[in-house]
Amino acid sequence: MMRATLFLIFLMAGAPVFGQGAHYTYPFTVQCPDEIVRAGQHITITANFEGGKTGDTNSPIYNWSVSQGTIVSGQGTPSTTVEIGKTDVGTLTVTLDRNFNGAHFPGVQPSASCDVVIAPLPEPRLVDEFRTAGGNCEEGFARLDNFFTEINNNPSDEALIVFYGDLKQANAARGRAMQLRNHFRFRKFDMKRVRMIFAPARENGTTQFWLTPAGASPPEIAGSVIVPEVERPTKTTLYASEYMDGVPGCSGNIYDLAGYAEILKTDTANVARIVIGQSSQARYRTKAKEVVGELRKLGVPATKIVTVYKYVRPNKWLEFTELWVVPPKTSSSSATKISWIRTAPSKRSR
Repeated sequence: MMRATLFLIFLMAGAPVFGQGAHYTYPFTVQCPDEIVRAGQHITITANFEGGKTGDTNSPIYNWSVSQGTIVSGQGTPSTTVEIGKTDVGTLTVTLDRNFNGAHFPGVQPSASCDVVIAPLPEPRLVDEFRTAGGNCEEGFARLDNFFTEINNNPSDEALIVFYGDLKQANAARGRAMQLRNHFRFRKFDMKRVRMIFAPARENGTTQFWLTPAGASPPEIAGSVIVPEVERPTKTTLYASEYMDGVPGCSGNIYDLAGYAEILKTDTANVARIVIGQSSQARYRTKAKEVVGELRKLGVPATKIVTVYKYVRPNKWLEFTELWVVPPKTSSSSATKISWIRTAPSKRSR
């Protein structure tokens, strides 16, 4: 009788340490995201304890491990955050190992794991490529029209145009950039939707059209520089011409008063000198009023606008308007000469 009583007391006293652990395993799971995740993203995984019983009173020790990626936070806790590498693909296995420091429970669940499917990081896509140099101006416009369609069909993608220079033709990249900018204006396509860069010259340099999906890194172009939106003139410059035989676009800036106003405003000392060829003073005044009025709406002060009349024979094909920029420190004699200069009209037609 005494032995039975002592044995019963022993069982009752040992229950807090051994009793629950002998029949309870503190089961738990870890929950990974159900959806496919992209390489380069962060994910958080948390342990779920059955009935909310964590066994914290027995000082659990947690240790996370991953088959790919990097644990960035939460090591030693029931929740962790993992950074998936940009080059990681396939399946990521996340494992949580657990043991108790406060007591020994032979039957306790030691670990749990889950898997994550990783989709590769999207890659930038080369949409088109053609020679930077050469006289294929109209071809460049046609290719750019196709690129506009691609941009509109993929509104979340980042658009990039790369102008590689050509070792055999100086300034080929700047010439091509000018042509494509003209076509942006002609089509009234928002240039802010496209980033443009110059790249170092090379043999048979090309112009490239790229689209970079959201989440992807744009192509790395060593030695590239951003194409300036507006170039500050350093000498008296013919910005653009308007002729009856078509709008220039291949060999000079397209006739665009908004673009002209931007150039003028790069320096408050710039002067707009507008040469208007008409068959009569009346026709000249009408054209001058139209151009000056538009420039004033665009923020160019009237005091910075000079118009010059040049007589031409009564023939609409001889009429013209030239937009000149006279920067500061340009001598009055050289500025005056431009009223008698007329460049040959562009043969481009649309």
